[in-house]
Amino acid sequence: MLGYTTTIMQDLPSHYDSLEQTLQSAESILEDAIRNAKNLFHTPVISSHSAEGIQTRTVVLRDFIQDSRIIRFHTDLRSPKVAELQANPTATMQGYDPSIKIQLRMLGSAEVHHQDAVTEAAWAETREMSKECYSVADAPGLSIDDPNAFDIDAKNLDLELGYANFCVVLFQFDSLEFLHLKGSGHRRAKHIWQDNILSSSWLIP
Repeated sequence: MLGYTTTIMQDLPSHYDSLEQTLQSAESILEDAIRNAKNLFHTPVISSHSAEGIQTRTVVLRDFIQDSRIIRFHTDLRSPKVAELQANPTATMQGYDPSIKIQLRMLGSAEVHHQDAVTEAAWAETREMSKECYSVADAPGLSIDDPNAFDIDAKNLDLELGYANFCVVLFQFDSLEFLHLKGSGHRRAKHIWQDNILSSSWLIP
């Protein structure tokens, strides 16, 4: 079953009467998404700018640091999105889980880390099957003639060489929009942090 386990669904309000509830639920959802692959926010979508226009990609949420509003995900240094985020760090992230009828939409900036203390710590906890993806010879997204030629052969890979291609992206949001769909009345709220001061308001759904 996609979406939340029964226990976590029971922890979320069935109806939202306060702005605090909407923010608390958003934070709980993101915290759970770190390791719960059934939580559809485990794979949110991030949109960034490129020379061709807006680019949208699915990423895997690896960590959520609540106090600083940072979402961490990993990518390949050779991926076009790295250069795009370095040129223009403004990005949006969005997720929706139909099992709980909640959408989260965040606006913020992305910071790319490569071969520093942040990537060292993340690489150390990365599973071998994930390290394999960073150890292939050529960049993701390149045009190829034979897809079989790029099937991963773990026996012939030096996984630690993949660290040279490994990047961590820290997405810090300054705006979070919460939407809960319900037949008796939808609820939509927006939370904005300016100089770390929170301002919250209801929106027309």
